[in-house]
Amino acid sequence: MANDVTISRRQFLKTLGGGIAAAAAVSACGSGNQKSAASKSASGDSEGQMTYRTDLHGQQVSLLGYGCMRFPTKGGLSGREDRNAELDQEQINRLIDYAIEHGVNLFDTSPAYCQGKSEGALGKALSRHNRSEFLVSTKLSNFANSTRESSMAMYKKSFQELQVDYIDYYLLHGIGSKQQMQSRYVDNGMLDFLVGEREAGRIRNLGFSFHGDKEGFDYLLALNETYHWDFILIQHNFVDWNHAAAMNSRNLNSEYTYTELEKRNIPVLVMEPLLGGRLANLNDHATALLKQREPDASVASWAFRFAGSQPRILSVLSGMTYMEHLQDNVKTYSPLKPLSDDDLRLLAHIADIYASFPMVPCNTCQYCMPCPYGLDIPGIFSHYNKCLNEGNVIEDLKNPEYKKARKAFLVGYDRSVPRLRQASHCISCNHCIPECPQRINIPQEMHRIDRFVEALKIGDADLGEMAVLASLLKQLDAGRLSCVISNNGEVTTYRQSGVQDLYDLLSDGGDKLKGALVADKIIGRGAAAMMVLGGVKAVNTHTISTPALQMLRNGGVKVYFDTEVDYIENRRKTGQCPLDSRLQNLTAPKECWPVIQQFVADLRAGVDVMQ
Repeated sequence: MANDVTISRRQFLKTLGGGIAAAAAVSACGSGNQKSAASKSASGDSEGQMTYRTDLHGQQVSLLGYGCMRFPTKGGLSGREDRNAELDQEQINRLIDYAIEHGVNLFDTSPAYCQGKSEGALGKALSRHNRSEFLVSTKLSNFANSTRESSMAMYKKSFQELQVDYIDYYLLHGIGSKQQMQSRYVDNGMLDFLVGEREAGRIRNLGFSFHGDKEGFDYLLALNETYHWDFILIQHNFVDWNHAAAMNSRNLNSEYTYTELEKRNIPVLVMEPLLGGRLANLNDHATALLKQREPDASVASWAFRFAGSQPRILSVLSGMTYMEHLQDNVKTYSPLKPLSDDDLRLLAHIADIYASFPMVPCNTCQYCMPCPYGLDIPGIFSHYNKCLNEGNVIEDLKNPEYKKARKAFLVGYDRSVPRLRQASHCISCNHCIPECPQRINIPQEMHRIDRFVEALKIGDADLGEMAVLASLLKQLDAGRLSCVISNNGEVTTYRQSGVQDLYDLLSDGGDKLKGALVADKIIGRGAAAMMVLGGVKAVNTHTISTPALQMLRNGGVKVYFDTEVDYIENRRKTGQCPLDSRLQNLTAPKECWPVIQQFVADLRAGVDVMQ
């Protein structure tokens, strides 16, 4: 029986240890000639002065970059959260002035940010400063219309909005596959045009922002031989370093993306150092661990220190709406305080805990909005994640805090998201799926959250059990596993095909299944029979047959599922799966067991069970 439990903390430390020391040396040695925008020395190794890194052309860049997706509005929220509010230009000017005065010189925007208003607001704020005081970064965000005519108009408009005659860093926006690169930038001739603009000096550095999997990244990286990327923007933080793929199988760990870029000496810009703000609001346990280490440091500062620690990180972009966030981030990088090995071990431990939570990897970018049916997609995900992060998941129904947590979730949900805009109204039109840069299966998550909410409305619903099952299913999806089982807090993964692992666990006569929580991708009659016989407490699955569902419920097993089908298909898609065919007329688990034993014996003897 094949099972495994993998821990990546050692690799986390091994890869980062030397890099952090190198980063400290780079910061100290490479910044002596830099002058900040306020014409002050910014050595990067002096107290109170910004740390700088150097790009491929010798330009000094502040380690903190200002991301302009979250500019403040007059309503008090950011332009990312409040789509209709007017941007507060006076406050934007104050933020930009403070940033430049304190050594920040890189400002990143896009035609898509703040409903198309970000570039213009940034241009107005920067026009009050000398061009030598700032570097500007923007993107060809041709998601809606990628024709050459439309793309060319967007490119030219960026110069007008930003009030500049050259752009320091220009990006192909949000690509993760060959198809996206071809359709948006190659087939229309825009990439060749932009290369020409770089040669003419109107673009100083050309790169792209990446959202995708390993296949897409490797393809885009191979194009470096042709296009000679000057930099690449990746999602990078202490959770995504080793857990991005585990939390979302269509994403890529930043340990891989960063290491591959470092090998090729390609500078790295960082987005989402706080995972959409979630790493600034960790649960009480994680926060206490960080505060015990450094009581006066903000939780967010730990994430920023990690994000800027590797030597090829050119700048860490942060979308700062409020002055206190800007001030805290400036403090963190003035100068950067390198992380120790003990610090890295602590962050790796917190990352392990965080990744085990069944959170939705939504960064509230709003690209999925508006929903044709009025759902507040980011609001739903934000409330769900917030409740998990704040500890409103109590594992024991007898815990006196359980009712309080349950009420907090349900009341907070109605307050955060109007009922007509909640997950229950999702019809799986799939309009949102191609728009999500995190590649979240949004309808699937909506249905999962809706089931979660509906179960909470039942007085005896076990919120903690549901959270564990959701976490197990996420782990199952992230790897090539047959099932994942949690029993008494111990999680074990299995890899044999079909029902063989369940069969071995039941045949061994142990208690591995008794009282266990199980995640399985597909459950037919055979798997259901063994779960009942083994004493499984609850199961979470994507697909279950009607006979299997009835058998589990009759056997007292709680069932959470995505889809119910009449029967489970065989691998050839020519009919019913072979085991369930043999169990066709059986309804009692004990009657099924001898048939299952013979089926597995035939399978392992090499008999063609499909006959």
